[in-house]
Amino acid sequence: MKRTAFFLALALLTARPNTFAQKDASPSGSISTAKILEGYLAATGGLESHRALNTLKATGDFGLSTGGPLRNRLGDYMFFYKAPTMDVLQVEAISHGTSWTGHRDEHLIRRSTVAGAKMINGASMEIVEQCMASLLEWDIRDYSKVELIGKAQIQKRWAYAVRFTPKKGDPQVRYYDMENFLLVRIDQVQRYRANKDFSEAAYAISSYFEDYRQFGAVKLPQRIVVNRFPADLVFELGSIKANVEIPESVFKD
Repeated sequence: MKRTAFFLALALLTARPNTFAQKDASPSGSISTAKILEGYLAATGGLESHRALNTLKATGDFGLSTGGPLRNRLGDYMFFYKAPTMDVLQVEAISHGTSWTGHRDEHLIRRSTVAGAKMINGASMEIVEQCMASLLEWDIRDYSKVELIGKAQIQKRWAYAVRFTPKKGDPQVRYYDMENFLLVRIDQVQRYRANKDFSEAAYAISSYFEDYRQFGAVKLPQRIVVNRFPADLVFELGSIKANVEIPESVFKD
């Protein structure tokens, strides 16, 4: 199922609304994108809990897996968030270096030590950073368009497919469970250029959010699974600290 999602993702990112709505046994009825996003916030702690989250520090492990829990551990990560628009994913690979990927308002943060992991198994750390940041997002006014483009089955459950088009960069499609409104998958565009003399490659990457749990006032997935071949890239959440002091130096270039 996940491999099929890979081939559909690029088309979904540019499809017209309702083009990919699946009709066979799909739930009927209409709903607005505002109601879907309200449902997501309610399911993960409520709008006020998200608004009250001024800072967040998450820690955990990452590695590769061919299905199920993390099996081949590659290192540790930390994710820093500071409301409203600052975040950084710090990835430290075992016996290698460290990389930092994130945003400071509209400014991109990209830095690393020697041998720091900028991409693993064909997925950049920006893909993972955007997955983590999307979970905390409650204000969508910075997007040029947010639209419901259809319904799809994600791991045998129906989900709303909502396309988010930013003012800059590629769109992404987020899938919200039709019963509990939890975010269950994101489709993103991965762009890659080996060096300046090579043409840019672009392909779709689907990431899955699994095992939601309560962390203080908000509910977050225990696991983010970036679907890759021959092994998925898995980020396992270990601990969360909310509204703690985060030095401004974390968000430097």
